[in-house]
Order: sequence, then C-alpha cells, then structure tokens
Amino acid sequence: MVGKNSLKKAAIGAAIVAGLAGGVAAPAAASAAAPADVQISACGFWVNAQGWAFYTHCTGPVYTIVQVKVVTRSGPGSLICVRPGTVGLGPNAVVSNAYYTGRLC
Repeated sequence: MVGKNSLKKAAIGAAIVAGLAGGVAAPAAASAAAPADVQISACGFWVNAQGWAFYTHCTGPVYTIVQVKVVTRSGPGSLICVRPGTVGLGPNAVVSNAYYTGRLC
C-alpha cells in the first residue's frame, strides 16, 4: 500500500523532473500521476532513471535548513544549503553523491 507521503514525494519529484527537462529553474506543475521511472528516496541522495541526481531533505516537527556536501566526479564538490523538500543537483555524470554534513545553515 502506498502512503500519502509517498504519493506526495512522487508528485514533487515528477514536477522537478519536468522542470529540469523543460530547461527551467522552477519546477513545472505536477501531473496527476507520477511517471513510473521516478524513484524517490525517503531522504537523502537519489538518482532518477534519466540520470539526474537529487537530494531530499526530510524534516521533523522543526523546520530546518541544512548544509549538504555535493560530491562531484571531478573537483572538490561544494557545500550547499537545502530547505526541506527535494532539490535537483544536476546530471549523475557530474554529481556522484550528496550527504548531510551535520550542520545547519
């Protein structure tokens, strides 16, 4: 059985994928059904079937903005601040991982 949170995350992921495919920075409106190839991790780093890397920041009862280390396949990578929800990081050919550093922004 799929919970409401899973469906909500799938819709958010579909909107982000649609926004990236359209070449715009802001996510496009979510469709009624998420594409079958969108795989949403509960929290943390994940890659969809099209090869795009994402990071999903899950939060509890307190709203937090956290520091995430984005690991690239070449170079030192970067530190970014992430609000609750899902953020697109770029193609998986460039981004190999992302993780919470334990710090708030």
